[in-house]
Amino acid sequence: STQCKMMAWLLAASLCGSAVGSPLETHWPSTDPTNRAGWVPYPPMTDEFTEDQLNESKWTTNAQWKGRAPGLFDPANVMVGNGTLQMVARHATLNSSQAAGGFGNYTTSALHSTDKTDFGYFEVRSRSGSGMVSSSWWFHDNNGTEWTEIDVFESTGTMASGTFPRQLNTHTHIFKREGEPPATIEAECGCKIRPQDNQSVCTVGKSQILPFNMSDDFHVFGLEWDPITINVYIDGKLWYTQSHHCMTQPIGMDFDRETMPGWFWPENSPAGLPLGSAFEVDYVRAWKLPK
Repeated sequence: STQCKMMAWLLAASLCGSAVGSPLETHWPSTDPTNRAGWVPYPPMTDEFTEDQLNESKWTTNAQWKGRAPGLFDPANVMVGNGTLQMVARHATLNSSQAAGGFGNYTTSALHSTDKTDFGYFEVRSRSGSGMVSSSWWFHDNNGTEWTEIDVFESTGTMASGTFPRQLNTHTHIFKREGEPPATIEAECGCKIRPQDNQSVCTVGKSQILPFNMSDDFHVFGLEWDPITINVYIDGKLWYTQSHHCMTQPIGMDFDRETMPGWFWPENSPAGLPLGSAFEVDYVRAWKLPK
C-alpha cells in the first residue's frame, strides 16, 4: 500500500542518519542492492504509484494505436490507487466508429512513457492479470525512420489454457532501421525475419516456462540493457540474455493489456468471456550508469 511504501522510505532515511529527498534514492536494482556498479537513479521512468492519480508528466494513455482487435484501448481502464498501477479489461458495447477494424465487445488498456531513452537498468514489481487478456511490459518507438521494440515479458493469467500462465515471453523486434533495407537487417542484426501484423519484422527471442503462474503473486522483473547485451531477471535471477548491436534506438516504456487471438486469446472470441483481475504494477524504477 501507499502507507507501507512511505513507512519503509522513512525508516530507510532514519537508518541512514540523513534526510532523503525521495523514495527513489533509497532503492537500487534487485541484482545489485549495494550499488557496486554505481547506478544513478533515472526519475523520468521511475514511479512508486503512491499518488491517487496517474502522473501525466511521466505517462500517457494515448498509445497512438487502437489496440489489438477485438479489445479496444480505453484510457478509463488505467488507474492508480492503493499504491499500485492497475490496468483492467472490460466488457463493452462499441459504437460503429470504435468497432472499425474488427473491434468489439471488449476494451483493454495501454500506458506509454512520455520519455524515451536507451541503456540502463529498469525494474518493475508486478502481478499479471488472471484472465486471458495479456499483461505486458515492453519498450518501443517508431519515429518513421527507425522502429524497434523490446518485450521484457508478455504474459497471461490462470484463466488461460495449458502452460500459458507460466510463460515468460521475451523478444526483441526490429521493424525498421534508418537507411537499411529490410533484406539486409537479418544478416546485420542476427535476427530472423517473420510476418507479424501484416508486415515483416526481424525477431530474436524465447518463451520459457516459469516455476510459478505470473498472476498468482507479485514478482520483480528487471531489464539490463547496454550497447551489446540485453539481460532479463526475475526476482534477482537471470532468465534471458541476448547479445546485440542493433538495439540502440532511444525508446519509450510501455505497459499494456491486449486480446491476442490465436495466442492467449481464443481465435474466434464470443462476447462475455471472463476477464479476471487487474494487471498490477507496484513500482517501476530506472537507473543509468554514469557516462
